[in-house]
Amino acid sequence: MAAGRAEGQRLVVLDRKLSEVEAWAREDTNDADRAYFLALRHWKDHHWRQTDSLLRLAIQLEPRHAEAYLALSYLPYSRRPSLWEEVPKDHVPDSWKAAVAESDRFYKRAFGTNPMVSLNVLSLVFDIQEEPQLIDMTPSQALAYERWLAWWFDFGFGRYRSAYQRLQRLAQRDYDEAKHPDRVPDGLLWFRAIAAAHTLYLDPAIADYRVLLDRAVKKSQRNELVHIPLNDNDYRFMLATLHNVAGHTDSAVALYQESVEHDLGLVMAHTYLAGIYDKSGRAEDAMLERRRAAEINNDDPTALFDLGVSLFKWGMTGQADEPLHQAIAINARYSPPYYLLARVDEDLGRVKDAREHYSEFLARSPLKLDAWRASAQQRLDSLPK
Repeated sequence: MAAGRAEGQRLVVLDRKLSEVEAWAREDTNDADRAYFLALRHWKDHHWRQTDSLLRLAIQLEPRHAEAYLALSYLPYSRRPSLWEEVPKDHVPDSWKAAVAESDRFYKRAFGTNPMVSLNVLSLVFDIQEEPQLIDMTPSQALAYERWLAWWFDFGFGRYRSAYQRLQRLAQRDYDEAKHPDRVPDGLLWFRAIAAAHTLYLDPAIADYRVLLDRAVKKSQRNELVHIPLNDNDYRFMLATLHNVAGHTDSAVALYQESVEHDLGLVMAHTYLAGIYDKSGRAEDAMLERRRAAEINNDDPTALFDLGVSLFKWGMTGQADEPLHQAIAINARYSPPYYLLARVDEDLGRVKDAREHYSEFLARSPLKLDAWRASAQQRLDSLPK
């Protein structure tokens, strides 16, 4: 069953019967993507409790599932659509304030994990069932749709290039950006930057993120279009990532380093820095960044696993033991540490522990990790009885 979608299409999973999607998800209950797509299908039917539970399961199974974090950030707005007006006006009822605060944290986590996170969830947020036809609209309705709704539909259908072009026209037509760039709201710049990044229009995306960063530093944000729960360092991190994607390695490193100077707890900045250093042959610097990522946020099992991988590759098998055990203690549903810990057990002659950890990995890992699963099974079968 194809759960995703091609560019320019609705999520295929939304057009499947719920029973079919449930059966597909049951085929592999360890797969974060299956839990995520099943959550979206429940969302379509307004099954809010199941949606929330499955999205939280997805981030347990894969703690860096950026799409699940983004979906969780938007979920309260679907459950209570009036939040779209209440949040910018600071009129949120007391009973919803905790949900909005959590939503903001999830939004930051989504883009702080992967600035190129997919926005496919917007097709559900705005209940996009079928695209309206301009022929059915009056001229004024068609103009309003083109200005304020069409680009949301583009995001929902995965048409990032079209969204970028519409937002570009909106900035020029309604805000005269060429003459008055300061008039363009942050919300428009933000979504235009996202659309540009997904279309690999990297220079325009970088330019918009730079403006957002400069405005945030000056505390002069203009968020008339939509509430954006991000600060200057969030923009700095995303700008660094775009420079990295564009191949501007030196500027990416400088921006990542600046990001961690402003927020030592920015785990993904250390993680991306480690990746850059690995590619450039700076293994010791990569190791240092992975140690920092694990130390500053020791409740992140992925950072601890990454550190374990580096230590194991460097032959520091004994040192890899502790972070891997920590990762499992933090999140027993995240499967990769079990495999690597079994490899550590083998190297240290702990046959019984290796057998246990390989078995745990096979029981907890998704089927899509087929190469790892095959290796685990082969190694398990070859262990002495």
